[in-house]
Order: sequence, then structure tokens, then C-alpha cells
Amino acid sequence: MEKETTDDLTFKLLANPTKLKKKSNNEILNEEDELFLKIKKKYKGMLLFNSDKNEILNKIETILIEKTIENIVSNLVKEVEYELLL
Repeated sequence: MEKETTDDLTFKLLANPTKLKKKSNNEILNEEDELFLKIKKKYKGMLLFNSDKNEILNKIETILIEKTIENIVSNLVKEVEYELLL
């Protein structure tokens, strides 16, 4: 893709000074990238690097798995207790 020269931009602004072309963002983000960007946005005071993304997302996944197991076991225990009360 050719880069616009200053003369080209000046000519375009003279033709239509109210219209500026936005820079296109050609990056395609996947779900992990979007989640990491949301985490960075939520915790602005934290220094989070893109190189830390995989480690952070893996730890979040581990926490979610542990909570899921904990909730399943808790529900099973409650069901058993309820059955014993009947």
C-alpha cells in the first residue's frame, strides 16, 4: 500500500477540508486478544504487557476450572444432604 505524500494530503484537504480519511486498523483480534484488552482497560493502574497475555489467561482459566469443580461438588453435596433429609 502506498503512503500518501504531504502534497497529496494537502490537495485532498483543499478539495474537501472537512473530510479526513481515518487510518485503517488492519489488525484482526481474536477472542483472547479482546479479553486481554478488556482486562487491561479494566485495570488501568496495572502494568500488563502483551508478552504476559498467555500466562494471565491461563491463570484465569485455571481459576474458572477450580470454581466450576468447587460448585459442582458443592451442588452434589447439597443434593445428597437434601435426599438424606427426606
